[in-house]
Amino acid sequence: METGDVRVYRLGGRSRECGAAEADGDEDWCFVRLPPGYDPNGAPHPLLLCNHGNGWRMDGTERTANFSGKTQYGVDPQNNGIYLDSGARGFRRYSSPLIESFLAKGYVVCGAQNGGDGLFGNERCASACAAFYRHMQARYNVLESAFIMGVSNGFMTTLNVIERIGPRAVAAIVGLYPLCKLADAHAFTHRQAVKRAYAIESDDPEEYAGKAATFDPCGPVWSGDCIPVKAFPPTLLIWSGMDRVLPMERHAVAFARKLRARGNCVENIRIDTETRDGEDECPHGDWRYFRETAIVGWCERFKFQGGDRP
Repeated sequence: METGDVRVYRLGGRSRECGAAEADGDEDWCFVRLPPGYDPNGAPHPLLLCNHGNGWRMDGTERTANFSGKTQYGVDPQNNGIYLDSGARGFRRYSSPLIESFLAKGYVVCGAQNGGDGLFGNERCASACAAFYRHMQARYNVLESAFIMGVSNGFMTTLNVIERIGPRAVAAIVGLYPLCKLADAHAFTHRQAVKRAYAIESDDPEEYAGKAATFDPCGPVWSGDCIPVKAFPPTLLIWSGMDRVLPMERHAVAFARKLRARGNCVENIRIDTETRDGEDECPHGDWRYFRETAIVGWCERFKFQGGDRP
């Protein structure tokens, strides 16, 4: 695999070059981007593991690869199709301005396998992500302590994978428009989807508590709370007060408050309201509102510290 190429595959399945295969069932296709100057035998490269949220579509072809309609980690169908035309100036494969910023800094960037769509950080989801992390460590020349970034529901995956791979394996995490209060999603915004993800058959609160409560980062019995304060990865949250999908006061703001109370390193960036065509908007998960400089700077700050945290 040459620098700049893209490889997409299902973990455990046959490896395919871009555009050569279709997905099998509800499993994810993964992508890997190598930075310029990638050296399999030189100094290890930093690794960025990306967790998608609901709406991921990737079947091994560039034309259909898409991370929601807003295109966060996939090909950009909104920017006049620039990422769909290999002859267009600025063409990139499985990319976004954020991914290109990381590649320019020498990061290996990959989209993790999460076991399917709409899993809300459940065991299948977190275990698939952990397996993909181990796969990247074994196959590519990367630092042992990775950065993990999740958008929307993908942040649930990000948080619940930490204890499965060990907190020292995570240098820092980033949540973009993060869903991080499962109880709120279950009660108000994604009730049926959460019930499906956790095989909840009734509306009995005790069934939810028994099957899902330990996966809720904002809940009182989250299994991740067993991670010592000093070992928990530094956390950057970027969100919008204009979000019409998730009430961020009950997600990003609540989780940041919990981390601060624990004494963890956490930073919050609220995206300023912007006006387009006379209307205030900041759509949930829209890549145009990502803050590439802040996100890359956050990871650069902790690039060599993940495995050295006390």
